[in-house]
Formats: sequence, structure tokens, C-alpha cells
Amino acid sequence: MSAIEKATAQFRERLNGELQTIEVPEWSDKDNPFKIYFKPLINFKAQEKIYALVNAGKASEAICQTLVIRALDIDGKHIFRQHDIQSLMHESDPDVVGRIIQEMTPDADDAEMLKKS
Repeated sequence: MSAIEKATAQFRERLNGELQTIEVPEWSDKDNPFKIYFKPLINFKAQEKIYALVNAGKASEAICQTLVIRALDIDGKHIFRQHDIQSLMHESDPDVVGRIIQEMTPDADDAEMLKKS
């Protein structure tokens, strides 16, 4: 197996792995907890979209973009769409969205770095 085959196989294995989950009590109904599912990583193309926003001085939009890219339902389908970014930015609690992103990020400093950029 070549180096590129090994690299892509390892990535596919992680990408196709078990979904992780976060419970969001602020968005839950009384008897129905709201859960966001996500994969443990995203590809370079998605990361590039987020970092382009950070580099353009749009940290809040980058955080919301991260949520749009990463947040899935139990079946692995996206729960937010691109057109939801404006509502997330202007009509949702930034502390809740920031906490969700922080919990999704293996290195919690990444979400903090986005907030400070």
C-alpha cells in the first residue's frame, strides 16, 4: 500500500467512525433532550472555509460556520444549512454555540482561538 493510500485509508476510517454526541440542555424540551451528533474530524476543505473567515476577522461567523459544518442528527445528516448562519449569528446565544463548538473540538483551545481572533 502506498503512502497516499495509507493516508486516505486512515482518514476514511476515522471519518466513517462512530458519531460522537453532545447534549444541549438549553435547546431541549422538557422530556426530550436535544442532542447534536458530530464526527471527530473534518477535512481540509471544511477547515479552510472556517480559517478563511477567521483570517478575514469574522470569528463569530467562523464559529457559526463550524456548527453548520459539524452538527449532525443521529443519522449523520446536517441539522443546519448555510442559510442558517445569519440566524445563528444574530438570534442564538453565543455562549451556547461557543460551548458546543468547544465540546466538538479535540483541542478546546481552537474554539477559544476563534473567539479571540
